Amino acid sequence: MLENNLIVVTGNQFQLNTKNTSYVMHNENGMLTHTYYGKRLPNVNHEYMAKRCRYNGDFQSNISANLPTLDNALLEYPVFGDGGITAPALEVLNSDGTNFAEIKVTGYNIIEGKPKIEGLPASYAEEGDNVKTLEVVTKDEVSGLEVRLYYAVFYDFDVITRFVKITNGGKNAVTLLRALSANLAFDNKGYDVISNYGTWAKERQIERTPLAHGATSVYSNCGSSSHGANPFLILAENTATEDFGEAVGMALAYSGNHRMTADLGRYGVVNMSAGIAADNFRWNLNSGESFSTPEVVMSFSANGLNALSQNFHKIVKNRVCRGAYRDARRPVLLNLWEACSFTFTEETVKSAADICAELGVELLVIDDGWFGQRNTDHCSLGDWYVNEEKIRGGLKPLCDYVNSKGLKLGIWFEPEMICPDSDLFRTKPEWAMKINGRKPTETRWQLMLDLTNPEVCDYIYSSIANILNGANIEYVKWDYNRTMAHIGSAFLKADQMGEYYHRYMLGLYGVLERLVTDFPNVLFEGCASGGGRFDIGMLYYTPQIWTSDDTDAVERAAIQYGTSFVYPMSSQSAHVSVCPNQQTGRSVSMQARHILALTGSFGYELAPEELTDKDKEYIKDFIKFYIENYDVFANGKYFRLSNPHTDEYAAFQYELNGNVIVGAMRLKTHAINLQTTIKLKGLEPDRVYTDVKTGDTYYGAQLMEYGLRINAASYTGDYQTVMWQLK
Repeated sequence: MLENNLIVVTGNQFQLNTKNTSYVMHNENGMLTHTYYGKRLPNVNHEYMAKRCRYNGDFQSNISANLPTLDNALLEYPVFGDGGITAPALEVLNSDGTNFAEIKVTGYNIIEGKPKIEGLPASYAEEGDNVKTLEVVTKDEVSGLEVRLYYAVFYDFDVITRFVKITNGGKNAVTLLRALSANLAFDNKGYDVISNYGTWAKERQIERTPLAHGATSVYSNCGSSSHGANPFLILAENTATEDFGEAVGMALAYSGNHRMTADLGRYGVVNMSAGIAADNFRWNLNSGESFSTPEVVMSFSANGLNALSQNFHKIVKNRVCRGAYRDARRPVLLNLWEACSFTFTEETVKSAADICAELGVELLVIDDGWFGQRNTDHCSLGDWYVNEEKIRGGLKPLCDYVNSKGLKLGIWFEPEMICPDSDLFRTKPEWAMKINGRKPTETRWQLMLDLTNPEVCDYIYSSIANILNGANIEYVKWDYNRTMAHIGSAFLKADQMGEYYHRYMLGLYGVLERLVTDFPNVLFEGCASGGGRFDIGMLYYTPQIWTSDDTDAVERAAIQYGTSFVYPMSSQSAHVSVCPNQQTGRSVSMQARHILALTGSFGYELAPEELTDKDKEYIKDFIKFYIENYDVFANGKYFRLSNPHTDEYAAFQYELNGNVIVGAMRLKTHAINLQTTIKLKGLEPDRVYTDVKTGDTYYGAQLMEYGLRINAASYTGDYQTVMWQLK
């Protein structure tokens, strides 16, 4: 039996162990090199595995002697200018104009638990957790630059998290031109890159391609983690499937510009890296100052992609998300945006509350339009006071009425934005993000506020706090509907403009931290025109995020599939909307819309007064079913049973303590639909599972090896959907 030693240091060897994996490094005369990341190893000497790095400064003599050079060394944290061609994790501009730092290992520390990263979201350890952190200290003796590499080992989660702290210990100022959070180097043995692409209403579309020579990158430079390139990357063996083969993944706990890269070099070395994008990044580091990178969450699976995803799900849900709603049941909500847009009144909200109370909905959300003079999206962002022409007497009387019906009341904000047509802009035009002397770029008739300015952050906090203190608001939807452009600041100095993007994120995180601390019982939901800022960084403050503005059930099958590669289903806010769908014009059944919205954050986007009696009865029954089985959707293991990009059906499974719920939607209909079976996963082969609806019984082995049969005769027509519950 393997020992439970999380961090074992033997001579020049560092070995990090989780329950099922080991991560091994060696100190080669001060140069930290990677040796192994894979299935758990015994705590013994692994020196023979180490790829020796005996570079003596003479490239040709090393090649002639058949010795490794820096071009094929497995460096833990490669630095620009050392003679190797590996994409660097660190690039420094020294005061003498040179771009070189030579960091050598000078020591290490083993820390119980896990240190916080100042000002940034990150995973955390709770009392009783089996977590330790290795801190490897490296230093450039000439410049005095100190680089500390942190590896936090979450034993029970099969996860290692990483970040870097850089301190200028010299007399002269330096500038960081690149400071990534992690690099993982290993020899190529045939990998595929699994990444994502997308756009508004089509987020996180999964793409799998063979790893080619050169760099394959997923990146964003628009100021947010973006709709187009979510900050995660997976390398999997060419033969790996959902259930077999090796895969390693990295996800960045950051909501701004990022770059995730898999780089295959000319000597067959793969460097997998993650961190803040170097585009327009220049961080000034004066003597004695420090800079900490965002955290990377990293995991390895020897049992396919589903097991890798479940590792990410477990750590994100339990040790990234925080607050009362990390574990408490999330309320079933109804958002009024698709029902009435800006045109609602106090009476509209009250009428909706009356119907929602009958249906079993638990939270009613007022979206855009409740503040300032906001009757269109042309004005008033930044003016966070109640429009009493719509809501007489303010929010408190309305909230009291909604509460009297047994419902909670929620509200929408877009706090990071400002409209030129607003009281705030007329009073504080210098608070907007813009370049003096240039006409700023408006998107949706709005500019962005300059969150590098503490006064702006204080204003955002106080504006939201005043609303939350004035009424029993129990939910906040935090929206963000444009990307950064014309980056300028009246607050920062000219030589700080390369710091703008990251300082903005520090300002945002600071505001969110104050709010979630001061209002611990409010459920905050993230949103950025849907899923444009769906990342681990935001989940640290908002335990659920609006997955996409596209609520079409067919489109959501692919969006939620791609999101599930890293993010737990409890974090994916999914709603039933009207048909024809407002984004696609497609109509699907009420059953299909409900089953495809089955996540741990379930709700509705529709006008309750337009529901038929039949619809209302269906909704009542479904909400009851959902609440009874909430624990399965929020905490159960999630299995992808098909690939909606290639298969004829979209199918998924939840399982918790023998309670199994399976959903499937047919995506392609033919003149003759042959019998279809869907194989289940993760069951106990010798246990008997009973279909709750029919009473039919199956052995777990039958369900996994043959599957559940779909009767073709009763499964015709576009997007027909079926659901089973087995216990």
